[in-house]
Amino acid sequence: MPPRPFAQLLTLLLLGLLGAGLLAPIASVVWTGFRDQGRFSLEWFQFVLSDKLYVEGLLNSVWLATLTTLLCLLIALPLALLAEYFNFAGKRVWLALIQVPMILPPFVGAIGMKKLLSRNGGINALLAWAGWIDPSRPIDWLAEPFYACVLLEALYLYPIMFLNVQSALANIDPALPEAARNLGAGPWRTFWRVTLPLMRPGIFAGSTLIFIWALTELGTPLMVNYTNVTAVQVFNELQTQNPGGDAYALVIVMLAASVGLYLLGKVLLGRSPGAMLAKATVATPPKALRGGGALLITLPFALVFLVAVLPHIGVLLGSVTTTGMLEVSPEKLTWQHYADVVNTADAGRSVLNSLKYSLLATAGDVVLAVAIAYLLVRSRTWGSSLLDGLAMLPLAVPGLVMAFGYFAMTQGDSPVAFLNPLKHDPTPLLVIAYTVRRLPFLVRSCAAGLEQTSVALEEAAVNLGASPARTLWSVTIPLLTANLIAGSLLVFSRSMLEVSDSLLLAFDRHTYPLTKAMWTFASDPAGGLELASALGVLSMVLLIVTIAGASLVLGKRLGALFRV
Repeated sequence: MPPRPFAQLLTLLLLGLLGAGLLAPIASVVWTGFRDQGRFSLEWFQFVLSDKLYVEGLLNSVWLATLTTLLCLLIALPLALLAEYFNFAGKRVWLALIQVPMILPPFVGAIGMKKLLSRNGGINALLAWAGWIDPSRPIDWLAEPFYACVLLEALYLYPIMFLNVQSALANIDPALPEAARNLGAGPWRTFWRVTLPLMRPGIFAGSTLIFIWALTELGTPLMVNYTNVTAVQVFNELQTQNPGGDAYALVIVMLAASVGLYLLGKVLLGRSPGAMLAKATVATPPKALRGGGALLITLPFALVFLVAVLPHIGVLLGSVTTTGMLEVSPEKLTWQHYADVVNTADAGRSVLNSLKYSLLATAGDVVLAVAIAYLLVRSRTWGSSLLDGLAMLPLAVPGLVMAFGYFAMTQGDSPVAFLNPLKHDPTPLLVIAYTVRRLPFLVRSCAAGLEQTSVALEEAAVNLGASPARTLWSVTIPLLTANLIAGSLLVFSRSMLEVSDSLLLAFDRHTYPLTKAMWTFASDPAGGLELASALGVLSMVLLIVTIAGASLVLGKRLGALFRV
């Protein structure tokens, strides 16, 4: 363990870095939002909360987040209960398959859904081919973009709810439901009065994260052209390159709602109604099912997987066909869209840009996460609790708020005006933003590795004369290799497809990250959607490889990185 003075100095340094990278942009937004003509003012909030367009956008955002959260719960809760109480053939495979949607953000999935559900998309082409609709009168499946947003976001976010509910079920003492049944309670009454209350922390944890995510989601509404939500209104203000005070007020409202919900869940509703002193050592094993029973239980998993994978299918078909649907005719199959990715300068450059930004952010997160996790697990200091809270705060602060904050703090005569993305290369700002946004993944991964590693090995090295620095480099870090690799893969893959920071902080097309280029291409009616689909497939392959690698390294512990 490091000497006490060094640990305290390191804690102070890390608090300063996190304060500058996390709290400073938030403070910049708050400071500007509460000022008008150099004085403290609530004028912009009064304007935002009285303007019909902004109020409607806020209400739409809340309603969108609420429906998305409820749909995620409706999907995930039955699946988690079935997985907990029954064993059936292929269970492990189905549990892995229903988490597949996490490999592709809804921002990219929206491209596939547009290829499938647009008036000239694959679904209408298939129905016309079958003679079920008149080709001259196609169905506009995307006539209601609000519900398209709800569906796309729920199909992406429900695995987070599933992992949290599954974790909550695993932590319930099986003796408690058994005692209820022994006292005469039926299965439904036992679930409603015993199991469900004990699951509440997991349900609320997942619901909080999903609600915040959906409330501030920017990419999906942009892709389906649903502009009457707060996130898109803020984005449109920023495109003017001189956002007014109303934009700052909107961001503060979103920040207050997100952080308030997160704290409410942690302080009030995140606690179990009945703390268990000890868990029963013998649990009732899941009921084994075969034949028709196993098939019946498998159907919900198969149905959810098939629906959830539709956006992925749409992206894939849009990248290899001319019609956006499953084709067998060679003349309707093409690799031209992938050739266009190579031949189009902006497309290839965006991939290289994202690789650069993501690799630098991952390297920064490795250094920060090792230091933070080591202080939290091995050397608790006066600021450990504050350090832990700051490291996890990006889970509660929406990416849109952070991105807007970085933009705000670099404007005018700010001390960091040299980072202004309107005038300078956005690489440093994007790397900082990616690093801060993905830090919790690596901190959790490293902390889990340290908690599972005996401190006796490090103490033995110190007793043999090794310095703290050599012990860290020669003993601790090698023991953390698996956790570092898994966490780094997740940080890298998520940074490659970061949406909010990429859309808001890159203004020059020569510096566009991958997602900004995809949005630009998808907005081009002359073949841009096909080029965006090809980029989406490449992104999907990247995420499959990285998450599969992380899963092989961490195994069942991978799910812990997606819980709150």
